[in-house]
Amino acid sequence: MRVVVTGGAGFVGYWTVRELLKAGHEVEVVDNLSRATFEGELEGMGIPVHRVDVRDFEALARVLSGADAVVHLAALISVEESAERPIDYHETNVTGTLNVLLASVRSGVRRVIYSSSAAVYGPPVRLPIDEDHPKRPVSIYGATKLAGEAYCRAFHEVFGVQTVILRYFNVYGPGQSPEYAGVIASFLDRIRRGLPLVIHGDGTQYRDFVHVYDVARANLLALHAPKAHAAYNVGTGKPTRIVDLAEIMTRLAGVDLELEFDPPRAGDIRESVADIALIRQELGFEPRVNLEDGLAEMIRGTRFA
Repeated sequence: MRVVVTGGAGFVGYWTVRELLKAGHEVEVVDNLSRATFEGELEGMGIPVHRVDVRDFEALARVLSGADAVVHLAALISVEESAERPIDYHETNVTGTLNVLLASVRSGVRRVIYSSSAAVYGPPVRLPIDEDHPKRPVSIYGATKLAGEAYCRAFHEVFGVQTVILRYFNVYGPGQSPEYAGVIASFLDRIRRGLPLVIHGDGTQYRDFVHVYDVARANLLALHAPKAHAAYNVGTGKPTRIVDLAEIMTRLAGVDLELEFDPPRAGDIRESVADIALIRQELGFEPRVNLEDGLAEMIRGTRFA
């Protein structure tokens, strides 16, 4: 199968490309390279990297010609930045997704995998969060991802494109940018510099941290999802308190650092954990990397794949 990965030179994209190659797929990458971190690695692997912005419809359509599927990862992903640059976020995340879908129709692409986010849910009204949970995003970023989901459903209904939506929870792993599971990146930076770890709030708030290796496998599994349109959570189903995260990371690093508690940040969601029963049942997904092993990979430099 020929698969095009948009945003393929980024964090999740690079790991997704690796999984697709291991499964025997022919892979090409679309990336404007404005925030790419893995361009060199892809070139070393012989992967064609097309320097194309998803906002450029004609250029995008040319690359998608002859593709069987698209894994659409290209996006701006910072909640804080989205409040400062809402038009940029709309153009990249919403118009860019519209372009991917429209170019897929023109090019005869059978299936589009769309990377969405737990941010579409907003503050939870029940836990764990299942796919039918109300969607009430409280950030511009979350709103743009939900708009992309709406286009996926509409293009399936109107044009018959198979669209699979994956709602990532807190993704972490080697090579991550600060926007992904930002607290882990922040703790790691301060551990390396021997500084106290800063926690916003009382530290009892919790998140569902999922390793990028597992996210990449979910993207691969979605290529063969049994439904022509579906949405799935991608997480572990296991909550981790931020104070416990700090303890795990300092212990693995072999350091003893103080914790500093700052006021909660405006808009922060206190509790988030995924219900992954649906993706288990329908795609056979099972997270394989537990949090301690994943953090050790980052702290000690070990590798899983």
